[in-house]
Amino acid sequence: METRKYFIKTLILFLVINLINVNQLEAQTRNSGPRFGITVLTPGLLADILNGDRKLGDETEVDYTQREAIMSQFGWQWETILKEGSEFDGIIEWVGFIGGLENGSLVPSLSALMGIRKKDGFEIAMGPTASLTGIGLVVGAGHTFTYGDLNVPINIAWVPSRSNHFLGTPLSEVKKLSGHGVTITVGFNFQK
Repeated sequence: METRKYFIKTLILFLVINLINVNQLEAQTRNSGPRFGITVLTPGLLADILNGDRKLGDETEVDYTQREAIMSQFGWQWETILKEGSEFDGIIEWVGFIGGLENGSLVPSLSALMGIRKKDGFEIAMGPTASLTGIGLVVGAGHTFTYGDLNVPINIAWVPSRSNHFLGTPLSEVKKLSGHGVTITVGFNFQK
């Protein structure tokens, strides 16, 4: 499985380089902490794998009449506030998830988002993501609710479907779509 080795090496390199860069910044964090949620996948290769209709690397054609899939997400978010303004903060968020555990699957992902957050807690961000479905774009929005020293961030993110994935090429040599993913997460942390 040359594709898996490439994916793992790329993911590790991506993580190491960017964690070094973030650690060199002298900035504060606000929302680093645990995250959990669900991802809804439209019909496509990843949904077929999670539904048990195919195996990873299976080279049969995809039946797009298959049903959607839902998977759990458990992970962690690291955040750095790059620049504080009077109304907005510039932020970088690193989000690592392990999904699909309820199906006996292991679907890792890592995303790096850059965006802005209003002082009232609303935020928008976008950036690259890497998972079994390959390298792509993630777009997210959310709101952090504050109760005393407790922060409760709630986010929604969208990863568009793509054909440049690591899930295998069917015998027809036409790459099929991975399927769109919409993720809703919630987390918590305490202000220092």
